[in-house]
Amino acid sequence: MPFSKFSNDVKGKVLDVQLYISQCAVLAHNLLYATDTKPGGASFRNEFVDTKTEHFLAGGSSLFTPVFGLSKRGILVAENHLWYEDAEIGFFIERALERSLTWYTDSGNTILGTLIMFAPITLGAAHSFAHEGMKTNTRLNLDNVVYIADQFLKNSTTEDCIYLTQALNKSVSDNLLPSDKEEDDFTSFLEIHKHERTNLHEYTNFYKNRDLIFHELAHKYQITLKCGYTTFLRAYEENQNFINAITQTYITLLSEKKDTHIAKRFGNEIASHVNKTAKKVVQAGGVFTEDGLTKIKELDKYLRTSQETQINPGTTADITATTTFLALLQGYRP
Repeated sequence: MPFSKFSNDVKGKVLDVQLYISQCAVLAHNLLYATDTKPGGASFRNEFVDTKTEHFLAGGSSLFTPVFGLSKRGILVAENHLWYEDAEIGFFIERALERSLTWYTDSGNTILGTLIMFAPITLGAAHSFAHEGMKTNTRLNLDNVVYIADQFLKNSTTEDCIYLTQALNKSVSDNLLPSDKEEDDFTSFLEIHKHERTNLHEYTNFYKNRDLIFHELAHKYQITLKCGYTTFLRAYEENQNFINAITQTYITLLSEKKDTHIAKRFGNEIASHVNKTAKKVVQAGGVFTEDGLTKIKELDKYLRTSQETQINPGTTADITATTTFLALLQGYRP
């Protein structure tokens, strides 16, 4: 059970909460990377051609600062020292992505999707810990955490949307959001709302059908909670193995929805094939049966060798990282 070691009811401090959430964020990113049995995913034994282990670990460590800062904002809002709109979530994301690139020489970005997913959760978790007397050994109500995260998105500002757009345009090629309109890219939302006051909830709603991360933000992390987190708990309780739980979560999420990162780069047909194949892996038992493990290896081989460049379920990885983040916040430990 979570918090079985060194648990106590001592009232914490703001700094304790900031450090706790930040360490959970960095560890979630790095545990996902350390999980080798993720079909198509990067790991110590399965580096990408251009992005190596040192780049992923450097990116993961750079999560600490923005999560630390956002945690403080969540606490200040909970204590009525700031309004929701003062969280500056877009600014934190844009600045964090900019600074992460100073920690490694690779031109790509290793934390974009993860940071976008983590940021609202961080605010919601910090806000919740503040209402629990800053006791970080408290089990949080995750439905309430994501409800508060959604309030931060709904009460964000046009400036937040501008900062997020800048971050996306710097870090993502502009053909990554499939649409039936050629002109649609990450500037489209702001062009439509250029004379209006808007927020990040509307922003994510605008792109939700073209990117699973934005779908999650627009729907209160529905897939993360109902599919990812419940799968993680079942898998962890079955054999107390954190890495196996991450793998089973990753495979299950890949079977739940078509990975939009795959669809953007390789087309809907391949994304559908990967989704259907992952369903067969889950039906075979995943990490808990010999047949499931065999099918995991077969899917991994397909993703790494069937195309000229490796098929990477990047969106699934970001949602798995978020699931792991929630598990760590709740006291589960590797």
